[in-house]
Amino acid sequence: METMEAIRQRRSIRSFRKDEIPNDVVERLLDLTIQAPSAKNDQPWRFVVTRGEAKGRLIQKLQEVLDEEKIQGRPTGSMQGSIRAMAEAPIVILVFNRLKREGIPEPYCYGKLLVDTQSIGAAIQTLLLGAQAMGLGTLWVCDVLYAARQVQVFASTEDELVAAVALGIPAESPGPRPRTGWQELTTWMD
Repeated sequence: METMEAIRQRRSIRSFRKDEIPNDVVERLLDLTIQAPSAKNDQPWRFVVTRGEAKGRLIQKLQEVLDEEKIQGRPTGSMQGSIRAMAEAPIVILVFNRLKREGIPEPYCYGKLLVDTQSIGAAIQTLLLGAQAMGLGTLWVCDVLYAARQVQVFASTEDELVAAVALGIPAESPGPRPRTGWQELTTWMD
């Protein structure tokens, strides 16, 4: 699939077929993902691929956090829908920032956080477009941040959780979402 076509056709998929995705396909996708640009070539990303029983434990942990948040009366956004989609997808890839900011003085520490986040966002977008080109569907999930500490414990890491990506064969074909035209969002300066 041509790059521009992949960009225009990519959709957030919330319903997946049960078909398993072979390891070599995931490996090829991750190999594409790490081609993303990163500031100073730091490559701050780290991935944890969950499937099968491990993914089931992740979903259970997220549901426990959601239930507790509801009991406490705290808002949970679209977390329930995200959990349902991740449960349906055969694979959930957790995305972490593996670089630490200890010892970096302010205001540079905040700048480093932004730069790492931008780099990881580029890697996630590369993953999404690579999956699209391979005929796979994805859902970029930030609702996992409600359970950031619990997910870190689940993944046995102190790395900072950034997002999760549900991955599988789409069981739906959503149409394009409304977009604000670039003309309304762009200022030209000469």
